[in-house]
Amino acid sequence: MQRIFDSEPEVRAGAASLSAARVSRAADSAPLILALTRLSNDPDEQVRKAVSEVVRELRDQPLGPLRQLLGALIESPTYTHATPQLLIVLQNAKDKVDDLVDKAAHAFLDVHREEVSDIRTGAAADAHYIADLVVRGLAQASDAKRVSSLLDILDRLVELGGYGVDSAIESADRA
Repeated sequence: MQRIFDSEPEVRAGAASLSAARVSRAADSAPLILALTRLSNDPDEQVRKAVSEVVRELRDQPLGPLRQLLGALIESPTYTHATPQLLIVLQNAKDKVDDLVDKAAHAFLDVHREEVSDIRTGAAADAHYIADLVVRGLAQASDAKRVSSLLDILDRLVELGGYGVDSAIESADRA
């Protein structure tokens, strides 16, 4: 693996893509998770895009075993490439994902803060999905600190004029 990490970006991207495709099906996913975690902070954007492919592979998969990897992706520069697919994966997850929702939503606001109210941007469309995810996270959260953190996200989205956030909150009130 060290030889791969020391190789050209094309080699690292190929290794990331292969690891992403296999991580949810591998008998021993630990080496793949370690590789993807390390490559998620790679200086080359092509490599980070290849790492983000892992999220697409996780649709309808149990997220528990990959919780550490997803947390690392959210905290890395790869997050910007993984966001749309990550939101879908979290929305459809059968696992309890309030911790990942909390991290992903905070990262989203850190990255796209200025764009959430501008309907010309993809971030504005994603703001509605973030609000829906936060509402889901609130339904799953069991400790006061997590609930407070998730409510802070909703407050920030409303404050920033996030597109579609009001309707997400209203639909949660009706549920």
